Amino acid sequence: LIFKQNFYLRIFIYTKTFNNRHDLSTTDQRIAFNRPLSEDRISDQLRNPDGVYREAMESVSSDDWERKCSGLSLLQRLIAQYPDIITQNLHQVVLVLIQEVKNLRSQVARFALSTFSDMFKHLKRNMDIELDITVKAIMQKSAESNEFFRTDVEKCLQILIENVTLQKALQALIAGGASHRNPAVRKTSAKYIYIVCEKLGPNKILSGARDITERVLQVAATFASDGPPEIRWYGKKIYHMLMSFDELDSLMKHYLNPTVYSNMCEILDNIRAKGGVGETPSESATKNGRRTLSDKIPSNGTLTNHFSSTRKINSADQTEQVRNLTKQMRSSDFRERLNGIEEFQKLCELETETAIQSLVQIFDGFNECLADMNSKVVLKALNTMHQLIPILGDALSNVINSALPIVAQNIASKNRDISQFASDIIDTAIEYIDSGCLLQPLCTLSQNSNLRVRPEIVLKLATLVPRVCQRKPKQVELHLLPTYWKLLALLRGQNTTGIISSGGGSNSLNSSIHILTTALYTELGSVLLDKASSSSMVTPKNLQVLRELCTNIDAV
Repeated sequence: LIFKQNFYLRIFIYTKTFNNRHDLSTTDQRIAFNRPLSEDRISDQLRNPDGVYREAMESVSSDDWERKCSGLSLLQRLIAQYPDIITQNLHQVVLVLIQEVKNLRSQVARFALSTFSDMFKHLKRNMDIELDITVKAIMQKSAESNEFFRTDVEKCLQILIENVTLQKALQALIAGGASHRNPAVRKTSAKYIYIVCEKLGPNKILSGARDITERVLQVAATFASDGPPEIRWYGKKIYHMLMSFDELDSLMKHYLNPTVYSNMCEILDNIRAKGGVGETPSESATKNGRRTLSDKIPSNGTLTNHFSSTRKINSADQTEQVRNLTKQMRSSDFRERLNGIEEFQKLCELETETAIQSLVQIFDGFNECLADMNSKVVLKALNTMHQLIPILGDALSNVINSALPIVAQNIASKNRDISQFASDIIDTAIEYIDSGCLLQPLCTLSQNSNLRVRPEIVLKLATLVPRVCQRKPKQVELHLLPTYWKLLALLRGQNTTGIISSGGGSNSLNSSIHILTTALYTELGSVLLDKASSSSMVTPKNLQVLRELCTNIDAV
């Protein structure tokens, strides 16, 4: 009993420490994360840096996560006090840290990110040679649903930019995230590419150097046409910074293909007409949300008259507009259906509030396009939905239950573009739509979708676990755990070693269920086993499988 109490106390302390890590100074973090070491032992170690390095690397390579943290703490001391030791073994240290950034234990992964920050701070331009692989691993963590990972990534990238060669940072940021399939990674990439461009300045960017001018103009044009508004904003900001320079147009013609060049000319004309790019979409949305009713009422009218007249005008126009849209989407001519989808996208982008008020009616027709027999229509519908999710966000909660199963079925398509778009849509939905709205449909799909789709849906459900466990505990009880018990039953007859190693990819249901188990156990700990023990849905055999899985997770 005493052992168990001490064990849970230790877990509680570590959890609290890591959850509040952003409030700690770097020194405090190192002390909190490290196993207790006497001052004499610390002094002895630092007098023998080569020995400390060997011990640190052995500890980081250990299977014990606490030893890993201890080793990372020693590495941080070495980086600060004996940077030459790290520089001599730079590639080896970087490879080890990249592995730990991917660690399923958030404590270890965050500690590895902190260690990278120290390397950028103390090793400075010595890190240039390792930037490509380092930035790629760091950027990947911005795809995590936990906000603290994104904060850690942004701090790390900011320190990187302040200490390494800017041209090298630019190349690494473009290679590491500009074309990533996850919108959160692309957004982080766009933000820090913009920051680097600000530091380089327009003269350097437009100097004609191929590794700078060509890359910046091309990647910024790609960002300016991306789906999520914030990514587009950063792309436009980069071009806005360059607009006053006469050579911009000739360089655009040289480095951009004709279609992209034409599109960017339209975007730049729009920026000139508006007098700038404005605030980031998130800031703009926040301020718009704070507007008072008095801002919207004409000076010579009353509140009642204003709202009633607006409602009459909008209601008539809106009803007709929605009727035309759905009629086009249901047309027997596929070209009309394509036009209807395009009109829907324009409505959402130009008159977002109008679109939101009519989403249920519009999606009656739009869902049919998502399931259309014509692959061109399906691709257009999927591409449109992918771009609209960041714009509409939680407003889609009223239609996501009907749309998500259709989107998921497209994952099984033999058309690679359709399959990829369908998968990306669910990733983007997890990013922009409230987790409580997505949990039930994803749970249902995890149980009922066909065998070609189910492994990937279970993986999507696993990415949702940290959010719902932290914010929606009741929904975890109602939807997530019952779904997991049913999935656990599918592992009957498998030993846990086979479960962990089988398939190894997203097409293996066993592998997906194991990843879901890891996500749940990471968030719930022993509570997961307690819930399983008390559930009538979990047989003794399945309970034993779960215990073995959790034991193996602890050993990693």
